[in-house]
Amino acid sequence: MDRMTLRPLGVGQMLDRSFQVYRRLFTPLFLLTLIAFGPAYLLSNVLLVNVGALPLVPEFRFDDMDRFWMSRFPEAFFDGGLALWLKITGMIVLVLVLLFLVLPVYVAAAVILTNQTLNGEEASISGALREAWKKYGRVLGNCMLYLLLSIGVYMGVSMVMGIASLMYGGVAMSSAAISGSDAAVSVASISFLIVYIVVTYGGMIVYYYFLIRFGYFLPPVLFEGEGIGLGRSWILTRRGFWRLFAVYLIYGSLSYVFFVAFALVFAALGVSVTGLLLTLLIFCAVVPIGIVTYTLTYRVQQIRNDAEDVEALLIRLKGPQAPETAAAEA
Repeated sequence: MDRMTLRPLGVGQMLDRSFQVYRRLFTPLFLLTLIAFGPAYLLSNVLLVNVGALPLVPEFRFDDMDRFWMSRFPEAFFDGGLALWLKITGMIVLVLVLLFLVLPVYVAAAVILTNQTLNGEEASISGALREAWKKYGRVLGNCMLYLLLSIGVYMGVSMVMGIASLMYGGVAMSSAAISGSDAAVSVASISFLIVYIVVTYGGMIVYYYFLIRFGYFLPPVLFEGEGIGLGRSWILTRRGFWRLFAVYLIYGSLSYVFFVAFALVFAALGVSVTGLLLTLLIFCAVVPIGIVTYTLTYRVQQIRNDAEDVEALLIRLKGPQAPETAAAEA
């Protein structure tokens, strides 16, 4: 496989290159996602759905929809008892296994697969899984740190947003009440609404700023030998936030369209064996796009930073010019 030529790219170029890589890697990434989430998806349906009552193709019975839906769930959910608690316990264990074992290994393996393709290497699912498993401890630890950091930033931003909105609202409404005119109350209400919108969206941008700046912790752990990748991520994303924000904003909009289609398929076919299988296949096809975009933008940021470091080194080595030399060059 040919090595992909990478260089500093703009927003549109990064998205276009991401879809090129995704097309190359569609089969291995699809299979990797199916291996990671297929068994858990099927097991969850065995626990939650009365599989024996599911038709092969969807049946639409508008005359008695309540009975139609209730027949799709095991009787234990309505009768209670030991069987219900066993199913609930099974679901809790399944969710924990997914969050703390399957998901970190899957994301790491998908990043490794994408990086193999960018380097012109043959994509190997087994090799990527082995490499991801070797670094499972560091990957899980960094994921937990990032999760705690995200929660802390969210709580901090939410607190500041709430205090700012309440303070401004209190001052605006107090001023309007003192004036006693209906026009002042209307102006205060409109101004509070505007400030609330500005504060809300400003807080969201601040929150996403930290998510992106610290979000590239995984590739340094996998490829650069970092123990904790948060600091390296902060360095990699310097002067690149708005570019990355635009990439993920566009990607998020496209993902929303995909998952609306996903929800429509589930709504139309979800109460049948065909619907459950088709939902799984759509999930396996769509989810890897985000990981490909993540890995490619990491590589682009790495190249951009390396170029900036080289430029800064050349400037330092060149040193200050003598006045006569600078005048001659001018």
